[in-house]
Amino acid sequence: MSYKPRTLFRLIEEINSVLFLPHIQRPFVWDEDQIRKLFDSLMRDYPIQTLLFWRTKDAIKARKFMSSVEWDADLHDYYDTAKSELGVEKVFVLDGQQRLQSLFAIFCGSLKSEDGKKDLSAYVDITSGGEIRNGDLLYELKFSADALPLPHYRVRDLLGKDSQKNASVLGDELNDQIDDLQDEDKDVIRERQRRVRSNCAQLVSLLREEKHFWVEELDGVANAFPYKKILDIFVRVNSGGTKLDASDLMFAAMKEGWSDVEQSVENVTEMLNVNGLSFDKTFCLKCLVVAHGKGAELSPEKFSSAAGEELLKTIQDNWERAEQAFQELRDFIKHNLKLYGHKVIRSYGSFVPLYDYLYHNPKPNEANRVLMRAYYYKSQLFNWYGSQTDNIVNALHNRLGKHLATGFPIAEVKEYFSKSRNAAVELNHDHLLDMRLRYIVLNMIYVERFGASPFDVCFKGNEPHIDHIYPKSGLASKFALPTSEVNHIGNYRFVGATDNIRKRAELPDSFFARLKNLGVDIGPHLLVDTYVADPTKMVFDKNTYLQFRDQRLQAILEIAKRIVNPEVVV
Repeated sequence: MSYKPRTLFRLIEEINSVLFLPHIQRPFVWDEDQIRKLFDSLMRDYPIQTLLFWRTKDAIKARKFMSSVEWDADLHDYYDTAKSELGVEKVFVLDGQQRLQSLFAIFCGSLKSEDGKKDLSAYVDITSGGEIRNGDLLYELKFSADALPLPHYRVRDLLGKDSQKNASVLGDELNDQIDDLQDEDKDVIRERQRRVRSNCAQLVSLLREEKHFWVEELDGVANAFPYKKILDIFVRVNSGGTKLDASDLMFAAMKEGWSDVEQSVENVTEMLNVNGLSFDKTFCLKCLVVAHGKGAELSPEKFSSAAGEELLKTIQDNWERAEQAFQELRDFIKHNLKLYGHKVIRSYGSFVPLYDYLYHNPKPNEANRVLMRAYYYKSQLFNWYGSQTDNIVNALHNRLGKHLATGFPIAEVKEYFSKSRNAAVELNHDHLLDMRLRYIVLNMIYVERFGASPFDVCFKGNEPHIDHIYPKSGLASKFALPTSEVNHIGNYRFVGATDNIRKRAELPDSFFARLKNLGVDIGPHLLVDTYVADPTKMVFDKNTYLQFRDQRLQAILEIAKRIVNPEVVV
């Protein structure tokens, strides 16, 4: 085992040549805000924790890092067969995937745009650092497909056209160019020039100096680190091992006043997870403190003072009511949303306001459950909880955390997100084209058409695949259609794993005609009456494909609008 500093330049050089991800790693899950926060931390010289690597020659599937981050990538596209073989030496990242992938995208690669058509490069405002911007960030980082003018500097140029320049030369050149663009007084110029020089020095330092990144490497080539042992280490590192999270610390503070509190919360957590979901004790604690008007922020101090003792007693005295609200939330998820599995949930934080509403408004009628369902899908599709979740939950408590004789206040919720968060509040055509949302959208449509979720399966691994109705390979090779035209919600459906394998060699007109002749109801899959009535019309030519895809997209939109926008759909 070794523990030593590494330069970011060296790490980037080794990515996808020596350094890979093991198949046990989850997909990349950070969003742009988390990437910006990492960059901001590094520019402030904050530590970002040690990276954990494993050097081995074992036959382990090796996955490449993404040169351009896809938000819903097919991981199979990134496996390196040669590097995965027995006897081939490689280094796997056990802890640090999110950080390294983010840095690779900032300094060397890019992010994909939401429609998957453009590569967005990272640009830093080279004059930033003087004051807080965009929430709690000191250094402004933007991602753009188009070249941004100064004072925005493309970070990847440090490894490109500016790779031979030292920090002093680069800072002077950028200052000279900005001097010609901006009309400032002398004091402002001096301060701005100082920040530019300082920022250039930090950027170059991040790339070239061995003080920012520390790597702990388990050498399975020279020492005994078998896969079984590595798997145990990986699970402990990524599940926290013996680390204490917010709920653990809070329970420690609460148990003196209510010895059974943790068991009670564990019971409702298990109840919520009967559908294969991933609620945790921290979520349930957040629901409780929010419903009792004490804010969404969790800390042991909430239960370690006189006010905390009073809060704990109130929760204990009203536990039957709290437990009933959890049961109603579980029933709403199971019967109204029909959610099974993490792929169809973008944010668990969106459920906290639903619990808050149910705690104060038990047993809502069907009309209110329709509006609750609309709120849920809006929150997922429009990424309402992409950042500052606690602030949002606190704001919604003021609107939902009380008895509401008029029902679920969807208008007030929409007004908050529209005016205070500048977020979308009603579904339109463009939202369906975001490929990150394909599982959520398809699950919503299938639940509506079939009355059940295709993810409601008995055996793990039997979950549905996303299938291209018109074959992906043929559309790309025969018609030269770009990825965005092929990987399109209008061309997607859910299909069982076994059926997907059987279908791959069969064109859609033949495949769906055969199913129809066997008595299979193909309507909920195809959605467009013309092709449901006569699937032989789904011939494999470019114009037919585009016409089918666009008509099916419109059908999906009409169904989705009834679910997501019931307050405006007549």
